[in-house]
Amino acid sequence: MADECCAGGSNRMIVWCAGASNVGQMTHQLAVELAGEGQGRLFCLAGIAAHRSGFVRSAKDAEDMLVLDGCPVACAAKILEHVEAPVMNHFVVTEMGVEKAFGEELKREDIDQVKASIRAALAANENPGQ
Repeated sequence: MADECCAGGSNRMIVWCAGASNVGQMTHQLAVELAGEGQGRLFCLAGIAAHRSGFVRSAKDAEDMLVLDGCPVACAAKILEHVEAPVMNHFVVTEMGVEKAFGEELKREDIDQVKASIRAALAANENPGQ
């Protein structure tokens, strides 16, 4: 039952920080949209952080992962490191041209720009040398 939220779709696991700032909230939007586009499947970072054994084991055994952090604090990556799970395909929104702020609405053009960059990087990782 604990793994029902994590079933189906691509073998790439998607985890995101979902912090309170605009860039943290953008990681949630990006995760949902990328999963909807077939780039991976959503996975519960809170379950990993809570040390739920099935979630931690799934993270450690992941064949592929997309880790989205809003800022350099990198909470999502640090949670994975804490449970000794690999951090793969790690992207930080503030390193992709979006400034961190609080109380700001997400801008569609920022989401689209960051998402396009992530998709391009994932494609390059899947097809090195092309």
